[in-house]
Amino acid sequence: MILMNERGTPLNAKVEMHELGIVLHSRSGTTRNRDYRAALELLMSRLDNADVAYEIYLDSRPVQQIPLPERRLSFDQQTAVARRFDLIVQAMNDGTNSHGAWRRLLIATPGTDPRTLPLIVGAKETRRAATRLPSTELRKVRPHHIERAVTILLEGGDAPNFSPSRDYDAMTVDGVPLAPKKVFGLALQEALGIEAHPAHFSAGWGQISFELLEEAGLWIVPKNGAAARPKPKSSAVQAELVGFTPTEEERSWIEGNPKMVSHLKRERQPGLAKKKREKFIAKHGRLFCEDCGLDPSEHYDGEAGSACIEVHHHRTRVAAMQPGHLSTTEDLKCLCANCHRVLHRKLTLGISA
Repeated sequence: MILMNERGTPLNAKVEMHELGIVLHSRSGTTRNRDYRAALELLMSRLDNADVAYEIYLDSRPVQQIPLPERRLSFDQQTAVARRFDLIVQAMNDGTNSHGAWRRLLIATPGTDPRTLPLIVGAKETRRAATRLPSTELRKVRPHHIERAVTILLEGGDAPNFSPSRDYDAMTVDGVPLAPKKVFGLALQEALGIEAHPAHFSAGWGQISFELLEEAGLWIVPKNGAAARPKPKSSAVQAELVGFTPTEEERSWIEGNPKMVSHLKRERQPGLAKKKREKFIAKHGRLFCEDCGLDPSEHYDGEAGSACIEVHHHRTRVAAMQPGHLSTTEDLKCLCANCHRVLHRKLTLGISA
């Protein structure tokens, strides 16, 4: 829906009709829903003028499973709309570390037919067909937009405009398969402040969406007989291998995904694995696999058993690191040799757990 002000100018604020009333989406960054305040004040003013009773609820994704009455925001509806806005912001941030975030809201209008609300608040429905966005717009998607999209999907969120993955998976560093178009679609929405649709971009080898997903640290893998990754020029692979000697097993991983070279190089950063093990022992008193729980001391005598535990580059997305990046022990994860190898294989071949 497009919300129009008194001059007939559309506001930069995403508004949707809901079975209970109206949803106003959150304000984020410098461009996403930048007219949030003007939109909320306009909605309240027009509901007042139409004598429509309403209540406002916090509707951010993390709280949507909480019963609606517990999300109600208290404010004095008899004050001026500008003051009401300040009270609502104060209520929505109460108990959090943030003091000025403008979050997604549900403006419930009990007793009012939702179908009449667009006329009451002066909103116009838009059904413009989605068209392919130019590359300049697609490249506004940055790694932090993709990281946010991944977090949403891993936490149970969805991108309902996009179908489940059919031909490719975008694997996280932990080997979790996600639908590439869902990830990029959510990231595009975050970057441009629009409702993304499949027609806005293409997916596949050589497409900007796949390029940016992999630059952000995801691993694109084919499935169901989809086209395999195009083989890189041998000169490019050889350049990556300078100063690095992979094992035979690692060579097979690199053939599946040349980006594994950067990943393996980081894991072999001198001294870092030793520091990680020492810090892990200081915290837990022993070494064990963080995935399967294997404790080598239960199966092997002496310190030799610690050789079962290897270090995996876990947190920082290797593909997105800038030259000179220095990893820390917080970027690493202790895994048994079996879990570590399975994880690397999942990263390159897309084998799910």
